[in-house]
Amino acid sequence: MNWRVALVDDEAIQLKLLKKLLMEYGEINEVSFDISTFESSEAFLFHFEEDKAFDLLILDIEMGKMNGMELAKHLRAQNHEIKLLFVTGYTDYIGQGYEVSAMDYVLKPVNKEKLFQVLNRFQKIAPKEEVYIFVETHEGMSRISQADVVYLEANRHQTILVTVNDEMEVKEPFSHFEDTLSSDNFIKTHRSYLVNLSHIKTLRKQDVVLDDESTVPISRRKVKEVNQAFIDYYKRRV
Repeated sequence: MNWRVALVDDEAIQLKLLKKLLMEYGEINEVSFDISTFESSEAFLFHFEEDKAFDLLILDIEMGKMNGMELAKHLRAQNHEIKLLFVTGYTDYIGQGYEVSAMDYVLKPVNKEKLFQVLNRFQKIAPKEEVYIFVETHEGMSRISQADVVYLEANRHQTILVTVNDEMEVKEPFSHFEDTLSSDNFIKTHRSYLVNLSHIKTLRKQDVVLDDESTVPISRRKVKEVNQAFIDYYKRRV
């Protein structure tokens, strides 16, 4: 996962510290950061006019001509939904944070544990990078979001691929998907079925019930493995 983060603070030492803490968090949590630093609200806005692709804005409040709260209000007035985290030495503005839907405040001097807690919360709500698979059908090549794949079924030397909106026969063999789809997201419930864990609603002894109430078989020897995979999948999302 990669996050684009903007740091806005008029103290260079604070920018350096925040950048260091973000990189430490990234190493622990397998998150990569693309970090841009700005020493004023105005400098950030000048850049933001050309590049709005930030996931998170971490900003001080007491700064120069335009303080951090004014910057946040300006962004919200323009309907920008960038996530906001205030890192400040002042508590006077906390009430105003609700007006701009700030995620949280971290008081200076920055407590690493508190900052990491907020970043953990952000990780749960951060936009996920879309992952696609490319398949060949009788009509040609198709790009399909992996999240939309409900299950795959072996069909001789080809595969039946069922998505939330469609069902298609693709030319790739079932073994191709066994090798390429992430075991964190997909589980083989039967020698002929590979199921997206996110679309499983209920596990039963002989089959798996999916979101649309359809079912796929589960072999007796796979029940324990599928149950554990299902539990592990949702534990990672809590």
